Amino acid sequence: MLIRGVICKKRMCAISLCSLFVVALYLCKYPIYDYILKKIYDLNTNHSKHMKDNQAAFEELELYLRMSSAFLEMYDNVLLPSLRYFWPGNVSIVVVLDQERPEDHKLGETLSKRYPYPRVAYQNPIDPVIYHWRGHERMQRDFFYPEDKITKRYVGFIDTDTVFVTRVIPELLFEEGKPVIIGNYGKYDTPLFAKEESLGTGKMLKSKEIARGMSYFPVIMKVSHIVELRNYVEKLHNKTFDEIFKISSNGPYSQFSVMCQYVWNFHRDEYKFYFHLRSYNNGTWHGEDNPPGREPYAFYQTNVTEEQKMPKPRSSIHLRYHDNWKNPDTLRNVIKTGICFSGGFDICPDQCKHLNRSAIQKELYYFEYNDWSWDKRCLDQQRKHYALVDERSNNVTLQALATGCAEVNRLSFKP
Repeated sequence: MLIRGVICKKRMCAISLCSLFVVALYLCKYPIYDYILKKIYDLNTNHSKHMKDNQAAFEELELYLRMSSAFLEMYDNVLLPSLRYFWPGNVSIVVVLDQERPEDHKLGETLSKRYPYPRVAYQNPIDPVIYHWRGHERMQRDFFYPEDKITKRYVGFIDTDTVFVTRVIPELLFEEGKPVIIGNYGKYDTPLFAKEESLGTGKMLKSKEIARGMSYFPVIMKVSHIVELRNYVEKLHNKTFDEIFKISSNGPYSQFSVMCQYVWNFHRDEYKFYFHLRSYNNGTWHGEDNPPGREPYAFYQTNVTEEQKMPKPRSSIHLRYHDNWKNPDTLRNVIKTGICFSGGFDICPDQCKHLNRSAIQKELYYFEYNDWSWDKRCLDQQRKHYALVDERSNNVTLQALATGCAEVNRLSFKP
């Protein structure tokens, strides 16, 4: 009986193999066979093409940092370490300082001679009435004039308290060669600034805000589109841009929301948009407590696709808007976590043994008190991101992580 059973199993295997052979021959006669092969080829070809397109766009990106000598400590101890560990290779960056300040000129000479060896540019002073005598609003206004400072096609805005939390790859910032834009939407209860900020966007563009653009770094735009934006706004209001800025910025306001809104209205196909729902809603928002100048609930049901609602990992956090930013351990922990998930589990296992490789890295979905990691799709998107990180790995990026492993516990910043 045993022998007969073995013979039967062998016959079944032989029949199965014959059946597969016949099916294969059958498929060869019909277009479906070629169709399947073509689809496999197209997937591989498109993946390769998109990676080349993203790399080409990434090489046309220059970071823009507006600062002053007052922020040197934050620049040195917050931004630079994460930039060194996570940014691939040389950094194309311009640091913009105040033209009228001697101390800024002295700082510029120093910065240009050390990592990341930025180009240094100086912004001419303007009438302080335009920015209400507030330095932060002067910075916001200056962001609308990048063409005199940026030498490349794309500008990527960051702040001195930007902390990169993962290995930066082109696919994180560009998709199909297009800059990624991430906006958040949904219910706002606090703070008042965020709730009313949408009105500032509406004042300038005379249209409903689609989302809050101040929800990720770097904010990447085509330089030419920002020039177009200023020209458009001047025609819309029949005033100079600075006159319009003075009116629009006298209250809660975000330059990045304005920029994102403009390219959504006029250059939508040249960017990849993502819309992330506020974290405490957990996907249950139905339009309650919508900011006064924001698009209504129906807009996100009819004008935003499910693909655009997919959680997109962020490259960085805004440290001063972290729940525990004044704790010195916060900076070390977020950078250490990023090192581990970016390859550190194998490069520096002792540093990473307390972390779970399969867990969600929350900093990829965290920005200014908002946590999007509640979305069940986040973990899958995180895995896809790190699969691309592995694909993009090289000796330079791995050495940067190894340096981070050795240095991260010595990082210190006292607010």
